Amino acid sequence: MRLLPIFALALPLLLAGCGSNAPLAAASSEASSASAAPAADDALAPLVGTWALDVAQCGGQVLKISKTRFDGPDSGCDITGYTDNGDGTFTAAMSCSGTNETVQMRPIFAPTGEGIDLTYVDRDNLKTTVLRCP
Repeated sequence: MRLLPIFALALPLLLAGCGSNAPLAAASSEASSASAAPAADDALAPLVGTWALDVAQCGGQVLKISKTRFDGPDSGCDITGYTDNGDGTFTAAMSCSGTNETVQMRPIFAPTGEGIDLTYVDRDNLKTTVLRCP
């Protein structure tokens, strides 16, 4: 049985709005506040690493996050920057490419200690949690 790739959860959600006329500015303003500022490199340390929906998937279907990339088994996104939202969360500015389409996304990353809660504000605040691989 093939495990559901973690990025199969993330990228289709990211690309689901391709071709729609829904404005992204409104969604990204939800993730911003008056105290939002560019995130310092050391503040991003809890986000960097290899992640999976379940630790048992760490040998195969993983998500790799760095300061500049958000990569799954079959697809990836360039990260142009992170905003420190001032509440322990970070909003990433991402450009994700799929089948002949590129989408700009602004997911919120909320480190939990054991993982990251991801909120896709551009996709009706869809949430998922990933766990750090050992």
